Amino acid sequence: MLTGTLGEPMVGNVFSAAATGEGMVDGQRVEPDYRDVTRRAGWQDVRTLVGFAVVVGIALGLSRVGERTASGIAGDLRTAFAGVPEGVATVLLGLVGAAYLVMVVVGPLWLLVRRRFAALGRAVLAAFAGLVGYVLITQAVSARDWATAITVSTRDVSVPQAWEIAAFAAVTAVVAPVLRPSWSRMVWSLLVLLALARVVSTGAGPVGVLLAVGIGGVAGSSVALLVGRAVSVLTPTGVTGVLAGCGLPVRDLEPATEPGWAYRGTSDQGPVLIRVLGEREWRTDRVRRGYRRLRWRAVGDEAPFGSPVRAVSHEAMVGLLAASRQVSVAPVLAVAAGAHGEAVLAVGYVRGPTLADLGEAVGDDVLDATWQEVARLADARVAVRWLAAQHIVVTDDGVVVVSLSRAQPAAPDGVLAGDVAELLASTSALVGPERAVAVAYRVLGRARLTAALSRLVPEALTPTTRAAVKAAGGLGPLVAEVSAVTGVEEPQFERIERLRPRTLVMVTMLGLAVIFLAPQFTDLGSLLQVIVDVDWRWVLPLVLASAATYVGAALGLVGGTPGRVPVGQATAVAVAASFVSSFTPPGIGQVGLNVRFLQKRGFPTSVAASASAAKEAAVLTVHLSILTGFAIWAGNTDVLAHELRGWTSPAVVAGVIGGVLTIVGVTLAVPRVRRLITQKLIPAVRSSADAMREVVSSPAKVISLFGGVALLPLGYASALYFAVRAFGVEPSFVAVALISLTAGALATAAPTPGGLGAVEAVLLASLTGLGVPPQPALAGVALYRLATFWVPIIPGAVSFRVLSGRDIL
Repeated sequence: MLTGTLGEPMVGNVFSAAATGEGMVDGQRVEPDYRDVTRRAGWQDVRTLVGFAVVVGIALGLSRVGERTASGIAGDLRTAFAGVPEGVATVLLGLVGAAYLVMVVVGPLWLLVRRRFAALGRAVLAAFAGLVGYVLITQAVSARDWATAITVSTRDVSVPQAWEIAAFAAVTAVVAPVLRPSWSRMVWSLLVLLALARVVSTGAGPVGVLLAVGIGGVAGSSVALLVGRAVSVLTPTGVTGVLAGCGLPVRDLEPATEPGWAYRGTSDQGPVLIRVLGEREWRTDRVRRGYRRLRWRAVGDEAPFGSPVRAVSHEAMVGLLAASRQVSVAPVLAVAAGAHGEAVLAVGYVRGPTLADLGEAVGDDVLDATWQEVARLADARVAVRWLAAQHIVVTDDGVVVVSLSRAQPAAPDGVLAGDVAELLASTSALVGPERAVAVAYRVLGRARLTAALSRLVPEALTPTTRAAVKAAGGLGPLVAEVSAVTGVEEPQFERIERLRPRTLVMVTMLGLAVIFLAPQFTDLGSLLQVIVDVDWRWVLPLVLASAATYVGAALGLVGGTPGRVPVGQATAVAVAASFVSSFTPPGIGQVGLNVRFLQKRGFPTSVAASASAAKEAAVLTVHLSILTGFAIWAGNTDVLAHELRGWTSPAVVAGVIGGVLTIVGVTLAVPRVRRLITQKLIPAVRSSADAMREVVSSPAKVISLFGGVALLPLGYASALYFAVRAFGVEPSFVAVALISLTAGALATAAPTPGGLGAVEAVLLASLTGLGVPPQPALAGVALYRLATFWVPIIPGAVSFRVLSGRDIL
């Protein structure tokens, strides 16, 4: 077995130990075994936030479409509880109340005694956020008077009130994930018991209690995302003590630079690499595995392990299994457990560059040795499931596989083929498809390479390998080379993706639409009568307003392009975009079609992209200008005074502002969002500004650009107004235009084709809030969407086919 620079194979006992307290060396106090650190947002925090948001959605949904069901559930619970002897019921409620008081009083005192001031501050901030959020939102909902089921009784003060439950839920969202598993389960259980006690012992309905739990949890999760969590982690002294307890004394620990490893040090058996898997990292891995199991098929993600120690023990077991089959892996030295449940894995540190470090300098002998290790792993039916170039270390004796954190023993053929596909793609990005495939074919043979061919799809690769392949020109050349070598004429790729994120979002949006739209169908007779009584005089203006948006889109494209573009063809392209947009994410279909059209007209790709960017920049500028104008108009005419009267209390205004700031803050707290803003959004804005400078030199182009894009928001606003007027309602045009320019425009940004589901729900809620009766509002929104989204798909398909046939697209 290859051991790199470690010399003889090292074998260590594998058992657990625990370490607590502070260490003493020669009578001198050293750093404690644990210290508090602040960890920023992770997948676990996002999962908690989404879970509580779902609870809020369920509460609002019940208040809209299931008020009787919710009341029936509450009545059944109270009836069942009434059958419990009074003395027993009193004791049970007393125990719940006592546990709540102990948690509220003793918890902060314990944090003070342990000098965990940061954790205490986060808990207090979360409780305040949950309380304020609940009070403000319930006041806002009451002011609009659309969810009477949310009102919570406060007759029985022996049970915590709804606002107390909201505050406790917020604290739970912040504190529970960083507690030990037993304490975490206790806190979550107490939250559930408080909610049940609130329902069975008072006149409160489940909707109000669910809303309190959901709002509090969302507030607490938002605090965790914004300020992070105070987490106790093992220090180097703690790690040293834990490993010493299982017979592996280590020294000279320093932070490891290898991804996924915590420390690097030395021992009597040579250099050591140490992984520390805490409760937080383990839970994050559970979320990742659950997400992958939901989204992908046949990728080897097993059910999550029951604890950090079991997860690390699994990795150690796979390492020992691979070593027993003569696979060159880092030798396992010890597995240990910390006092707080952390798992510590120590393996021999293998010195040397990785394949990724060598790049094009990788020789065929190294590639041959690498594929020999892959063949041994496959013979042992061990799938690494992360067999990328950065996890293969090159030593004087050969190569060593150094990462088994995702490995799977007894792997099926498909997962083993995924390992081959991963390494093929990774090495192809380094040395080219020809060399990578030639060596792999020589070692593995035709059968294994043919099996891996079906897995050469981006979805089956890890993000690191996917990025490397993309930078090297994509998978096409590699697939062609493997097909040629194996003699496969038409490769059949395996369907890896089970569910797309966009599909999940679309289902969510449609669910929200059902929540808002379903109550309007309860009086189906009145709705049908409203539809029958439609005033057809308003249908023609509606159609013309919808058509004006396509003319405006064409004029905007003509004005934003530095050259001659036929208005007729540009209009036909805008109509064709209505067909493409019916199955693509918002905005992407139309922008891509515009760029394609300009390329076909002979414009360079850079000019076509700049013209499209100039148009989009003009759309945003004009939209905001028109919105400002209508807002000033509405303020001068007081057309919204009656509708806004219920919303103008300071508490509601503060709640709205606070909610917006919270959403913005939570969003900006996610590192990926910040990178998107700095790397994508800001450069796009600068590019749009540069493109606008080329257009403003021509007055005719400026008029065409800004006049055309002005027809877009005005056309949609007019179409919505005409659609509502067709059903006998006479709202203010200014008010309807403001709805279209604000709520309607935001809803179209939903990640579903045409904002499907979100637009209907938002417009219906906005129109009913404006005072339009529910049936005419629903009929008006349906007619508006029919004229602006559904009907244009048919001529759009015809236009797309004709333009493609004439080589215009």
